[in-house]
Amino acid sequence: MNSKLDERWQFAGSGLLAMHGIPEVVPINDAVRNHTSEVYWDWRKSFESDPLATPLQHPDLVLAELASTSGESTQKPVLVRGGIGRGKNSYAILIPKTIRTSQMGGVGPDWKLQGLRLAGGRILGNTDSAELQKHILKAAASYATKASADFLLIEDLNESTPLFDVVYDQSAHGCLLFVTHDFQRRHYIDFPATEAEYANSVSSHSRKLFRRALKKCPHAQLERITGVDQIPGFLDSAHEISRHSWQSNQFGMRIRNDEKEMRQLTSLAANGLLRSYVFRIDGTPVAFAIGNQHVNSFRYEETAFHPEFRHFSPGRTMLQLIIEDLLRHDSPKTFDFGFGDAEYKQQFGNRESRSGTLWLVPPGLRARLALTHLNVCRQFRSAVYTRIRQSSLGTIARQWLRSPAVVQVTREKAGSESD
Repeated sequence: MNSKLDERWQFAGSGLLAMHGIPEVVPINDAVRNHTSEVYWDWRKSFESDPLATPLQHPDLVLAELASTSGESTQKPVLVRGGIGRGKNSYAILIPKTIRTSQMGGVGPDWKLQGLRLAGGRILGNTDSAELQKHILKAAASYATKASADFLLIEDLNESTPLFDVVYDQSAHGCLLFVTHDFQRRHYIDFPATEAEYANSVSSHSRKLFRRALKKCPHAQLERITGVDQIPGFLDSAHEISRHSWQSNQFGMRIRNDEKEMRQLTSLAANGLLRSYVFRIDGTPVAFAIGNQHVNSFRYEETAFHPEFRHFSPGRTMLQLIIEDLLRHDSPKTFDFGFGDAEYKQQFGNRESRSGTLWLVPPGLRARLALTHLNVCRQFRSAVYTRIRQSSLGTIARQWLRSPAVVQVTREKAGSESD
C-alpha cells in the first residue's frame, strides 16, 4: 500500500476501520459541526451510553468550545475512533491547546507550544478494556506526532482508571511523560439511598454548626440553575461575585460573563447537563457554584464567594444547601469535588482517589528542547528553595511567617479558601 493510500485509510470517515477494531482518525469538519455526519450521531450515542462520561466530552459542548477558540492554534481538532461494530465506538477527542512555557514555570525564553488536549481526560466509551484504550491512545499519540504537536495534554488523569496504566506504559505510545500538576487526593461523596441515611452519617456537631451558620444568614436562598433562560442572570451574579473573590485576585478573573461562557453553559443546559447554583443572603448574591450532572455523577467545577460576607461562611453554607438539594431533587449517586485537596473537600467527602495532569511529549527536537528547558527550571527552583530552607534565610522567613500580624492574615486567607 503506497503512502497516499495509507493516509486515506488512516483518515477515513466511513467507520470501516473502526468496525474491525483498528482506530481511525476522523477530522471534526463542517459536516460534524453541522450535525450532518454520521460521526456526530455516533459520537453523541457513545456519550449517552457512557455513564462515566463528563460533559466536557459531549459533542455539542466540544463544538461550542471550538467555535470560541477558532484560529487560536495551528492544530486541528480530531476524533480518534476505535471499537468493534457500529454504535459501539470509543473516542479520544483531541482539541487544540496553546500553552506558553512561562505558564508552566519556565524562565528565560517564553516558547509558545502548540499541542492537543484529550477532552475530559479520558477516552469516551462504555468500556473498561485496557487493550482497546491502549490501541486508541497509541493512535492518538501517533496522530500528535504526525501533526507535529508539541504535547498531548491529559488533564485530571485518575490513577484508578485503565487509561492511567496505559499512559504510564511508555512502550505503548512512545512518548515522554511530563507531569504538570502532581498527583494528589481527589474527594467524592458517595450518597446513600435516602437523605435520612446521609444525615445520620454526619456528626451532630457538624449539623449543629451548619444550622447555626444558616440562622445567621438573613433570608438565605439557594437557586438551582438548569435552564437556558436562567443563564444570563446567573452569569451576571457570578461575574459580580467573581470580581471580588480571592480566586480572581490570585488566579485572574474566573467568570467573565462573555460570549464563550454563555455558549458553553447554554450547550450544557440545552442537553440537560447544567446544574449550577446561586446563594443569596437577604436577596444579594454572595456565592455561586458552577456544576454539571450526567447520569449518576454531579461535578463541582467552579465556586467563589464575596469576601464582604465572609462572616456568614457563605461558601460552606452554600455547599451544605447544595448537598441537601442533590439529595432531594434528581439525586446523583456521587458528588465529585474535582481536582484538589482543600480542607472542606476532606471534611465533606467520604471517598477519595488520586489524580493529576500530564503531557505526553511526542518525538521531535522542538518539543524535547522545551521539555528539557522546563525540567531544568524545575530543578533550579527546587534547589533554590532547598537552599533557602537550609540557610538563615529560611529561619528568618519562618520567624516572619510566625509573627502575629502574618499569622492573622494567613488565618483569614485560609478561612476564606475553605469557604
